[in-house]
Amino acid sequence: MFKKLSKKRALKKAKKTEKKLQKALKKEALSLEHQPRTAYDNAVVSWETQDFLKHKKGPVWYIVLFAIFLGGALAAYLLDGWTFALVLAVFPFAYISLDRKQPKRIKVILSEVGIKVGKKIYQYNRIQAFWLHYNPPLTKTLNIRVYGEYLTDIEIQLGHADPAIIQNYLSTKIPELEGKREGFSTVLAKVLKV
Repeated sequence: MFKKLSKKRALKKAKKTEKKLQKALKKEALSLEHQPRTAYDNAVVSWETQDFLKHKKGPVWYIVLFAIFLGGALAAYLLDGWTFALVLAVFPFAYISLDRKQPKRIKVILSEVGIKVGKKIYQYNRIQAFWLHYNPPLTKTLNIRVYGEYLTDIEIQLGHADPAIIQNYLSTKIPELEGKREGFSTVLAKVLKV
């Protein structure tokens, strides 16, 4: 009984220490982002790409968007859901204003100590795993799962980079999740061009 309690206590203490370490590493990464040149700039593998993929949408896509949401707003209003109707009526305008943002060109650097995506730094000991989705021309991404991030799975566009070189290098630094597929929401977003 005493051994079980001491094991539980040691495990709890180890988890707490790991959490503190990850918090300190994240803080260090944030401070390094503001420095002009760091060890993360010494590239073993690097490429330039867009920070996100923007899908081309025609006028029919926007007409359907407005029709669906304004129809939903009208139905909600008729069913005495005026606050929901207001949200549905405003959503297409908010989406279009956000959709106007153009992707920026960023440099992705795989170095000996971590990954630098634009100005953001991820140390290898903060990254739990990586996986590649490579199905050109639809999907060409490097995905990393990071401790202590709001969005733990981060998608990095590969652009014209060779996925075999990236996979070979990263597999020496961090574990690879083989066979990981794109989630339903990601596939749906691509089909709907959201």
